[in-house]
Amino acid sequence: MNRTVRDFQNALEALLRTKPFEKITVDQICNEALLHRSSFYRYFHDKYDLLEQLINNRLHQLMTAAPDEESFIEAEVNYLNDNKNIFRHLAADNANSTLYAEMLRIISEVLMKQSADHTNQGEVIKAIRRSDNPELQACTFGGAIMGALYWWQSNNYDVPVAEVVDFIKQSVLPFSTVSTTNA
Repeated sequence: MNRTVRDFQNALEALLRTKPFEKITVDQICNEALLHRSSFYRYFHDKYDLLEQLINNRLHQLMTAAPDEESFIEAEVNYLNDNKNIFRHLAADNANSTLYAEMLRIISEVLMKQSADHTNQGEVIKAIRRSDNPELQACTFGGAIMGALYWWQSNNYDVPVAEVVDFIKQSVLPFSTVSTTNA
């Protein structure tokens, strides 16, 4: 990743600490990054593209640092716990919003990209690979994760981190061991 892309990602992340994603404009992102609007469009189609790259980058950083999927789930929930305002500003008023669907699509695509990386031998990724319908499997796992995180946010993060981590593990990991006809 080059410095300009990193600066735009950091700018979006900084803005998400103070305002909802829907209210953030490309001009605000450019001003925060101290970069020109034409530079933004050189690297991104729109702010959703930037959000996708930001989420993909942060998830990749967490995945790379985690030795296994259980550690990744813990790291992901701890990251969200440490950055509650960002997630609050990404979480829409209800799960039927366009942004919820966009977040689910992004997480599903990240899981699909991870399944294409054959060095990743995590159980969830292997389950996606051996599924008769990998895209549906990635969406199902992404939905379980997003659902738990939205539930946590709707409960104002009053549920302990360990409980959320355990719930996500119980929701995702057992289904990753179900065999399919492609196994």
